[in-house]
Amino acid sequence: MIVRAQSTAGWREGRADLRHVGALAAPLILCLAATPARAQVSGSVDVESDYRLRGYSLSAGQPVATAQIGYDDDSGVYLNLSATGEIGRDDPLFLGVQGNIGYARRLNQTLSIDGGIARSQYRSPDGASRSHNYTEVYLGLASGPFSARVYYSPDYEQAYVSSLYAEVEAAFRPATNWRVNGHLGTQLYLATPAQYLGGRAARYDWRLSVARELGSFDLHAALSGGGPGKEYYSGSFHGKVALTAGAAWNF
Repeated sequence: MIVRAQSTAGWREGRADLRHVGALAAPLILCLAATPARAQVSGSVDVESDYRLRGYSLSAGQPVATAQIGYDDDSGVYLNLSATGEIGRDDPLFLGVQGNIGYARRLNQTLSIDGGIARSQYRSPDGASRSHNYTEVYLGLASGPFSARVYYSPDYEQAYVSSLYAEVEAAFRPATNWRVNGHLGTQLYLATPAQYLGGRAARYDWRLSVARELGSFDLHAALSGGGPGKEYYSGSFHGKVALTAGAAWNF
């Protein structure tokens, strides 16, 4: 995928993104190099009509491709790394990376707990909308088809802006090779410097998705939204309710 650079500043931003890729990938590469027989390595390549996260479009409404790789050890340690690029314009644009390292443990036959640290680094897709760069520490519980997580960030998209994000999700299999997922999330800002107060109200997001598995491939669609207000990208305001579709190859 080619990184589009239209100015010296953009070129410097691209180099910064590559440094973050290296920093996030280093522990994963070390684990893969020393992978014992009992550890599991997985990956996927995903194409989506729009890359949406927590009620926002991170690709300005454009289609994207995402490559993801994960490492899951029997000890409970796991790592994930993904890289996303926009593919809907004349020149593909590298959007950013997301990675996390964590530990999961089963408490009993029905309940498990996990926690870890995650870093998200996404540039503005159009030069006008906001970038999404932040570090989070998270803690979660899962039981059967239900799961919940709480994330704390000390630097959510701006220095000294701290926030809490909480989510609950449910996953069901109504029939063979079919998956249905639901998601509800809310974000609260804990500390915000005066110059960043605008647009820092508490917000919510939701998503309902369905997927059809075809061996190692799947086709999926999602209806998502959030609030309050609209988001700005590509020179205008857009509602947050969106219908997206995509396909993935899992290996």
